[in-house]
Amino acid sequence: MLKNINKMDALKNILPTRLYEITEKAGITSKQIIFLSIWDIKKLTNLKNEDVVLLKNIVTQYFCPMSITADKLEKTEKKLKTGCTAIDNILNGGFRIGTVTEIYGESGVGKTQLVMQIAANCSGEGCVFICTEDLFPVKRYNQIKQNIYRSNAECNMFIEHLTEAQELISCIRVRLPKLLNTNKVSAVILDSIAAPFRCEYTNYVQRAEELKELGMLLYKLAQEYNIAVICVNQVTSTFDNSDNVLPSLGLVWSNMVCCKLKICKTNDIRYTKGIEHNVTIRELKVVHAPDLPTASVKFIVTANGVESI
Repeated sequence: MLKNINKMDALKNILPTRLYEITEKAGITSKQIIFLSIWDIKKLTNLKNEDVVLLKNIVTQYFCPMSITADKLEKTEKKLKTGCTAIDNILNGGFRIGTVTEIYGESGVGKTQLVMQIAANCSGEGCVFICTEDLFPVKRYNQIKQNIYRSNAECNMFIEHLTEAQELISCIRVRLPKLLNTNKVSAVILDSIAAPFRCEYTNYVQRAEELKELGMLLYKLAQEYNIAVICVNQVTSTFDNSDNVLPSLGLVWSNMVCCKLKICKTNDIRYTKGIEHNVTIRELKVVHAPDLPTASVKFIVTANGVESI
């Protein structure tokens, strides 16, 4: 952690007596010692070149914050696992902690199935699940959870159902921080972010302000409580005569998201032994992430949940 570089008391403890007395008499602070040139300090203190170099080295080394290389940071970074090996591998271990991730795709592609499996997988460490469309599918959740744990493991789930934008913002601003202060939670899942903001809105300036506030609140909570925030989003069609779709809510919300993942159905069908009907193969694509390359992985949704193929 960076120390207070304006305190003269610190200089008294780290500098030789002669240098400290000269700097105190000259009235220069530790911040000035670091940023001023050798010539400027020499002019203020009448010290020799070698003394000024020694002075700057001592002060700089003391106040310099601890540094860590990117490879060491990556090894120590905790990830939120999905319970699907293929998806965890493409995400370099799972969802990032301390940031906001968006999962988007058309209706019925498996977005809710994936986030329910994430919730079940981390329920022992605590999970907040906010539904804005349908009620939380308890039966399906228990089915996935039973497949993961094979026993009645500890479940620390907090579920809320909200349909209005103002209710959602109020929950994120007031109630959620109180819950995070008193309970252990590793993830906050919002399914979906689009529903409260796509209905009955004619004032798009107000909607933009509310989306910006919501995004900032979610990111602040992710950083402050070291949790993963995952938002499911709907899609909207493009106007370029193609089959491509874009995440809903436009650039305002898009700029609040750190990682973007897209789920879609493929034209491939897989016959799975023990299942009466064929299973559609789905694909998860990394559209944007600061720490991941653009890549994709295929998976299926079965009675057990999201599985690799």
